[in-house]
Amino acid sequence: MITRFHLRIVVPLLVVCMLAAAGIYWFRARRSAGPSDLVAYLPTANASVFYIDVDALRRSGILGMLGGAKTAEEPDYQQFVQQTKFDYRRDLDAIAAALKDGRVYFALRGRFHWSDLRDYAMRQGGSCHNDFCVAAGSQPNRRISFYPLKPDVMAMATGPDDFGAYQVAAQTARPALSPPKEPVWAIIPAVSLQGMDTLPAAAKAFVPAMQSAEQIVFSIGADRDRQLQLGVRVTCKDARAASALLTQFEGTAQALRELLARQHQKPDPADLSGLLVAGGFRRDERQVYGAWPIPKAFVDAVASSAY
Repeated sequence: MITRFHLRIVVPLLVVCMLAAAGIYWFRARRSAGPSDLVAYLPTANASVFYIDVDALRRSGILGMLGGAKTAEEPDYQQFVQQTKFDYRRDLDAIAAALKDGRVYFALRGRFHWSDLRDYAMRQGGSCHNDFCVAAGSQPNRRISFYPLKPDVMAMATGPDDFGAYQVAAQTARPALSPPKEPVWAIIPAVSLQGMDTLPAAAKAFVPAMQSAEQIVFSIGADRDRQLQLGVRVTCKDARAASALLTQFEGTAQALRELLARQHQKPDPADLSGLLVAGGFRRDERQVYGAWPIPKAFVDAVASSAY
């Protein structure tokens, strides 16, 4: 039998539990989506997954160097910013993307004026049903769809159909990925390397060694001296395969050095081949790590080519 004494104890406990649950829900709803949160929205099975911490690049000044001014000067982009009140240089904080089957899925974190974006889509010949919008892409067989996952997170997709963005959603059944700590990274299935015919010759030289790997993770971050660094982590099926991969990596880098020497050239820090010959490698059990310092001259060369 419930007495008045019990009620004096139980009721406050229930109130505390309800407030705690509400507080947890509010915190989860309000907090900014981090890398793991954004990637969890994406259909990542058999996909190449990319992440860019745009806010970190903006604060470091790199975003402004890599073509930001050129993009801002384009009339089409100026019109887009004016009509949507969205400028990626200011309003976009993070990009998570998955590439699979000729489609690209995005989870974007930033500050969005949803009503202006809907109006813009319809002015461009698209359509919106409630919050879900579809518009034509830059090619006849490409369609862009988007909708708000959260006030600060956009689900977006490009592909041949009108409903791709519906694949970007919270689903607990999706396998979890452990994102690297670097601000820019990519997790690529080894099978995807077979279609990378457009890579520069120097970079393509490393591809055959990785085609039998279980997982390949590329990243761009800073080393202990705060110099930019390109990294790769390759997970092999066993330690023997990792040892063989390490030998192939070291042999490829040495072959590039010898090629430059035969051509009587010195490694150019502003050129990709100059960057790749400076790489170092190591193995830990069935994982092989590579690291290439990114000289400022190379960053400047990339930035200047964007203008």
